[in-house]
Amino acid sequence: ATRLAAQGYDLILCDISPDRLEAVAAPLRADGVVVELLACNIAELTFPDNLIACLGDRPIGAVVHTAGLSPTMGDADLIFSVNYDATARLVHAIRPRMQAGSCAVLISSSSGYSAASPQVDALLDAVPLDGDSTSLRPGVTHPGHAYSLTKRGVHKIVERQATGFGERGARIMSVSPGLIDTSMGRAEAEAHPSMAKMLERTPLGRYGTGDEIASVAVFLCSSDASYVTGSDIKVDGGVLATGS
Repeated sequence: ATRLAAQGYDLILCDISPDRLEAVAAPLRADGVVVELLACNIAELTFPDNLIACLGDRPIGAVVHTAGLSPTMGDADLIFSVNYDATARLVHAIRPRMQAGSCAVLISSSSGYSAASPQVDALLDAVPLDGDSTSLRPGVTHPGHAYSLTKRGVHKIVERQATGFGERGARIMSVSPGLIDTSMGRAEAEAHPSMAKMLERTPLGRYGTGDEIASVAVFLCSSDASYVTGSDIKVDGGVLATGS
């Protein structure tokens, strides 16, 4: 939000927590940034309509969609609902409002690559574009498996929506973080000591930061990335390059 504001964007900030929204909005408003807030649960079916209503008749210049649950934050069904269904519904709803030169960036995960296979991708390609993961859920009860599958689903949403966005002169991308030093990342590391091995295999030898993800997302929304669409950018310190 801070990086986009610095580039002159007016902002609509969305989060499940009104208090977190206010904490981000207050210093931006003090600097003269126009900031509107939408506090609601993205998994609710009404969320896309609420967002479009908040837009009014304004077009969209950039979307950075970060909402998601890690394996320690919910059961498999909840992870499917937030990470996949809500994401697909959001993208489907915003596509007609994207202006020429705009971009939507979805935050995926390096874990999505562990779920990639021709069989899985065929299942994901058969899901309606407006999102209904019912066909993906049978037999997937482990939160970690649901997480990897839904993050692969984000990659596929981007691929499948690229043509529709392109028809509007807009772009859509995903970013796949590796180990990132956030409260979510720390909770996962505490719950899964095996992640220490992943850190050891990360060529840069450290956790990334939230700002290192934000900087890539904002770059993708800029005219400097004007011929980049329909694909995923790995921001993982190189860990996927090691086969991890």
